[in-house]
Parts: sequence; structure tokens; C-alpha cells
Amino acid sequence: MTNFTKVVSGIIAATVGLAISTSAVMAVEATAKSAVNVRSGPGVSYGKVDALYGGEAVEITECRGNWCHIQHPGPDGWVSGRYLIAVEGRSAASGGTGRSSSDDAAAAAIIGAIIGGVIAGHSSDPAPAPAPALPYGPDTCKSGYVWRDAIPGDHVCVRPVRRSKAAHENSIAGSRVNPTGAYGPNTCKAGFVWREAYTGDVVCVTGARREQVRRENRDGSSHRVVAP
Repeated sequence: MTNFTKVVSGIIAATVGLAISTSAVMAVEATAKSAVNVRSGPGVSYGKVDALYGGEAVEITECRGNWCHIQHPGPDGWVSGRYLIAVEGRSAASGGTGRSSSDDAAAAAIIGAIIGGVIAGHSSDPAPAPAPALPYGPDTCKSGYVWRDAIPGDHVCVRPVRRSKAAHENSIAGSRVNPTGAYGPNTCKAGFVWREAYTGDVVCVTGARREQVRRENRDGSSHRVVAP
């Protein structure tokens, strides 16, 4: 091992050790780059407990891989480090540690490095590229799915054929009603029932189609892109 390699390895080992000790006793201030979900654990498989808005101030208390535990005015949780910017020189001590401003700056710089993925076994590893923003935020459908659009704002994700079906049902809705029935102009002819794709949806469809729509409502969230 060359002297240079020894020096680099020593710096990385010392830095990681300092990161563990400092992050255990103080919270480093940071801001959110953009809107991002706060989750109950360090990964997208954990449930969403809150969300940050772009520019929101938080305190980082711990980092694991590319995820950091944050505290803010709301449920605390874990956020992808790609969406956080550590603020050097500003940290909140969790007790009377007597640390200097230079210690605080070092802690912020260390956690900032962890967030960027610089300290991951090789100091030359590039920081991960930020994930592209979802074009429609939390309502973005997975590839192959589209909004149903039974009414404007109906963002249940379905296959394109189901959206076409909903549009067709809307276009022929008048032919399936009996205006003299018990529910006036909303009374369906015999053999038809209300679709109930949303609250107040009285478009008349077959019973089988209503059950299909209920399944669309139930499964729609599983057809959306999961945000970090």
C-alpha cells in the first residue's frame, strides 16, 4: 500500500468515525431541495408519514446509506439524502457538549458528504444524480397507465381502454336514464345502476361495470409511481 493510499484510507476511516460520533450527539441543519416524502424507515418500501416542501428547514440526526433521519415541525422520519442540502457551520447540540463552531462546521460537512454519497468506501465515487421530478407529482401513473378522467380531476390510474370506456359511458349517459323514475333524471333504466366512480357519480352502467370501477378505485394507487 502506498503512502498516499494509507493517508486516504486513514482520512476516510477517521471521517466516518467522526461522523458517527458527531451525528449521535448533534443534529445538523439542512434544507430540502424540492418536495419529497418523509417515510417511516430508510427506503421507499416504508410508508409515507409526511412530506417536505422545497426549501423547508430540517435537522438531520442520522444517515444510513443514501437516507437520512430528519426532525421538523411534523412527524419525524427518513428522507432520501439526494433531496437534502446540509448547511455548513450550523448545528443544534442535543446537550451541553461545549462544541466549537468549527466542530459544528465539521459535523455539517461530514453529514453533507454522507448525503452526497462521497464517503461510500471510495472518496472518488461521484455523487448520485438527483432523481428526475415526477411530472404530475404523487398522481403520476406508471408506464402503461393513464388517468381515468371520468370527471375532471379523476386521477385514478387505469389502462387506456378503461379511460375510453368511461368517456363513452359519459357520452351515452342520457340514453340509460328513466326521468320519470324514483330518482328523477338520475333514475337508471332497468338493468343499469349508478357507476359510482366518485362521490355523486350517477352515470348509469351495468352491474358488472360498477364492480369493475370499484376495483379500479381500490387498485388505482398501486398503479402510481412511488416517489422517494
